[in-house]
Amino acid sequence: MKKKTLALFDSNLNYMEKLYRYLEDCRKIKLSICAFTDEEKLIEYMDREKIDYLIASEDKKTDFSRVGQVIYIHENFQSEGIYRYTPADGVVDRLTKIIGLDINEGEFSNTDSKVIGVFSPVGRTMKTSFCTVLGQMLSKKNRVLYLNFESFSGMCSAWNAPRNGDMTDILYYFNNIRGEFVNKFRESLSNYNGLDMIKPAFYYIDLAYITPDVWDDFLNEIIGMNEYDYIILDLSEYLQGLFDSFLSRCFVIYTLTANDSRAQSKIFHYEQMLNEYKYDEILSKTKKINIPVIRNLPGEIDRLLYTELGDYVRKATMGEFDW
Repeated sequence: MKKKTLALFDSNLNYMEKLYRYLEDCRKIKLSICAFTDEEKLIEYMDREKIDYLIASEDKKTDFSRVGQVIYIHENFQSEGIYRYTPADGVVDRLTKIIGLDINEGEFSNTDSKVIGVFSPVGRTMKTSFCTVLGQMLSKKNRVLYLNFESFSGMCSAWNAPRNGDMTDILYYFNNIRGEFVNKFRESLSNYNGLDMIKPAFYYIDLAYITPDVWDDFLNEIIGMNEYDYIILDLSEYLQGLFDSFLSRCFVIYTLTANDSRAQSKIFHYEQMLNEYKYDEILSKTKKINIPVIRNLPGEIDRLLYTELGDYVRKATMGEFDW
């Protein structure tokens, strides 16, 4: 696997050389490291290669939108970024906290997040309720992120929250201000009973135009943050790359269905299509679930876990998780 790149950018040549030599010699860090004091050279490099992390002095006004994550060097002590007069070993400690570097192994902390897909061609199967209950159950012992891609989730009004910081805003930062994406992502998180969520897009058409390659990069970026053990994707048909970018990366796919003939016909059609287009792997990872009718469920997300639905989800997923 190709190493991720850490670039240094500062006009102070003496500081840059010392920091560069220390990081290069530090066996704890297995990143490809490069250093720049000239802005044009840095831009030329960004035109050719991807920079995953950039340490830059706070006075630099270069467009860093193509950089994965920017960490600024501050002349005065601040809680964020790196204080210029921090000893070199202290810089490594800060990197450990900021970008999740595992200094014991020299790799990024933890293993890749396990992705759980939830999708159904059938409507009104309690798919979103299933996702939020499963997420809360997993979050008792794990770090879990829930991403909702439904056309009309109803969750924005349920949260009674402003629209800013929803999935549309997150993708804007990812596509246009990449250097600030990670911070924006973290700022936009909501937490319900231990489950992290990003508010779904209010206007789903904004997401319908996103191409599969962008979705691939977006999901890889979130997984690469190494902040979650599980990522739950609540998926919809309108997504470009639904099969290749989303479902194919899942270790398990829950397809919710119902007993009526119309629902069964839709499931049959869906499975026929997967067979015809050689998506055998998706079929092999799919588990069909039929949630029984449960009445008088609470509207609050964090109360669903303690209902009959919670009991059912726990039993239905025992084959994949050790409850």
